[in-house]
Amino acid sequence: MATTEGQLSEIEKFDVDDGSKDDSEEITEKRQTWSSQIDFIMTSVGCAVGLGNIWRFPYLCYKNGGGAFLIPYLITFFLVAAPTYIVEISLGQYTSAGTVRAWSIAPLFQGLGFSSQMILIYSNVYYIVVVAWALYYIAQSFTSTLPWTSCDNPWNTDRCFTTGMTYNYTLGIVNCTNSSTETHSSNCTSYSIMSEKPVDAVEEFWERKALSMSRGIDEPGSLVPGLTVSLLVAWILVYICICRGVKWTGKIVYFTAIVPYLLLTIIFIRGITLDGAVDGLVYYLKPNFSRLTDAQVWLDGATQVLYSIGVGQGFMISLGSYNKFNHNAVRNGFIVICINCLTSVFGGLAVFATLGFMSHEMNLPIEKVASSGPGLVFLTYPKAVSQMPIAPLWSVLFFLTILFVGLDSQFASVESFLTQFVDRWPKILYNNCNRMLFVGLYCVVCFLAGLSLVTEGGVYLFRLIDFYAVSGPVLLTMVFVEVMTIGWVFGMDRFYDALEIMMGYRPGPWIKICVKYTSPVIINVIFWFQVITYQPLDFDGSYVYPTWATVVGFMMSFSSIGCILIVAIYKLMKSKGSFRERLSMSVRPILKKHQIDPRWMNSNYKWTLQQYEAHDVNNPFNINDELEEMSYNESS
Repeated sequence: MATTEGQLSEIEKFDVDDGSKDDSEEITEKRQTWSSQIDFIMTSVGCAVGLGNIWRFPYLCYKNGGGAFLIPYLITFFLVAAPTYIVEISLGQYTSAGTVRAWSIAPLFQGLGFSSQMILIYSNVYYIVVVAWALYYIAQSFTSTLPWTSCDNPWNTDRCFTTGMTYNYTLGIVNCTNSSTETHSSNCTSYSIMSEKPVDAVEEFWERKALSMSRGIDEPGSLVPGLTVSLLVAWILVYICICRGVKWTGKIVYFTAIVPYLLLTIIFIRGITLDGAVDGLVYYLKPNFSRLTDAQVWLDGATQVLYSIGVGQGFMISLGSYNKFNHNAVRNGFIVICINCLTSVFGGLAVFATLGFMSHEMNLPIEKVASSGPGLVFLTYPKAVSQMPIAPLWSVLFFLTILFVGLDSQFASVESFLTQFVDRWPKILYNNCNRMLFVGLYCVVCFLAGLSLVTEGGVYLFRLIDFYAVSGPVLLTMVFVEVMTIGWVFGMDRFYDALEIMMGYRPGPWIKICVKYTSPVIINVIFWFQVITYQPLDFDGSYVYPTWATVVGFMMSFSSIGCILIVAIYKLMKSKGSFRERLSMSVRPILKKHQIDPRWMNSNYKWTLQQYEAHDVNNPFNINDELEEMSYNESS
């Protein structure tokens, strides 16, 4: 191969994977691909549109200035989240591999793939618990009277009160506002001024019935029967939907991804017909531009985009790897993230129309009835629907929405984790029967691990995993290393060449500028702001986690992102030569022949069509006349 004296040709900067290590000539089954681009888009929408769009975005929007919050949200969306999301999809499609092998474009940072796997393990075990909660509430809603609307149940205490009562904190008395003749009844109890504060019936149902909460994480207690059964049902649903691979899942998501939008639309239409709905919508969207001077508003906007869109966790790399090689990854990615953004706004409209009604009925300001996270989904909204006509129907519809949204994200999470193993042992796991057995085994293991989260102290562990293992600094670190690896190690010019190989054209400079410059800067600012303002985790402001639990949390964080450092050290130690030579070898991409742009080769590089077919039989890239157009030359 001719080279300029003293220099390597571009092709010599790459290691070519000829497929010999995979014994690909012995594999009869091919790696699955999406049946159509619509299948991929629907699955990606189901993954990207999660619970954060329904509970977290509306809360942050009204907390941080209503419509003014959309300014930092959209800026971060276009400068960080959108380009990173497109890069992840494109990387998966370009390498046709899961998160571990995809980062062979820069082997020194292949730990990104292993870190993604650790995050997915935590996500697969804990996220589905929310689905189990939704299933439990659906089952409890099939009744003429919702169980959290009264204080006459076995789990209620003498401190219970319902929405129809008010509490006088001066006298310590609960009064029935709808009763003109009785001052006391089963729902109207006198309290001495020294007694504990009363507890809403909805809150008692959530804590004492649904969760059977203990007093802390160090009191795990026994399994909660209802949630245990719900968790089992949730995993059975997940297994049925993913056991046969992406071709099967791609059809199921037409139902699981579309139904939530129909249900959310029904809830929205019902919500805007209620008294007080307009006040709720105005409160949600009315801009308060003075809030833009608060750094916390910008921080919330940035973290919400990254949290809701799912970058940095390996989802999109794995889903993109099942695309055919010549799909338009940039266009498809932009479609998905726009749908995600619009869903957040629409979800907020549906939620705050209902909260406006609740504020009207309770004669309380909206900020007193709305909260974030599970509090909005399992406390505030159940209280709201309990005041509507035909309350059980609206309760079922709302929790069905939560169920389908949660299941979609769980499908993608589990599939992303399993992709690495399917690609590692293709001769075994490309077979449908073997795959179904393997997926079943994994679901059983995750179910058994998840039992710790449906104990009486499980909700404390749930919060610990959510805070330390899969969000916050962990997620920011993952995204930062990703964009630096693509932008500066592999190089955006090379990456644009790769996009041109796949799509036939080079996108504009927007992605390149964002990945190389704006994304690293913004992510760095957010990361260090979170580090500086770090506060030990508490639970609802009342329970402070013990020191040992905090230590466990930091261990979870390190297990999620520590793989990046461990693998980098291993790659450097494995290489030979001086440190500079080791570093150079460790960032040298390992690519297959069709992934190398003709401009990266000199004219003497030749290989036969038969060689190509043999070394890459399982790659979804279709061999056709485009090979000659891409300057791949057949030898005589």
